[in-house]
Amino acid sequence: MAPLSIVLAVLGIVALGVAIYAAVEVVRLAHRTERVVAHLEQTLPPLLEKIDVAVDAANVELLRIDGIVSDVENVSDTVSTATDVIKSPVEALSSLGGRIARAISRARRS
Repeated sequence: MAPLSIVLAVLGIVALGVAIYAAVEVVRLAHRTERVVAHLEQTLPPLLEKIDVAVDAANVELLRIDGIVSDVENVSDTVSTATDVIKSPVEALSSLGGRIARAISRARRS
């Protein structure tokens, strides 16, 4: 046998060994991936359900806060309107009081 054929035979055996090792590692990786996917299939649905419940609760709280803010805005508008209603007669009385005071002051000077 020629030395070249011996070297080629050894290289073929080594290449076959590397290919078998790679195939075994691919199968192991496939099994690990399968276990991870199975674990995720068991774990994710309850987590997603909890997230859904938490989001619903947050939405309820946001709606409640929106109602409170709307109530505060309504009260603020009412107070503003009441202030305007009260301010007009008070300003009229103040103006009238100023006129009366000026008239009394003029009457005293005369």
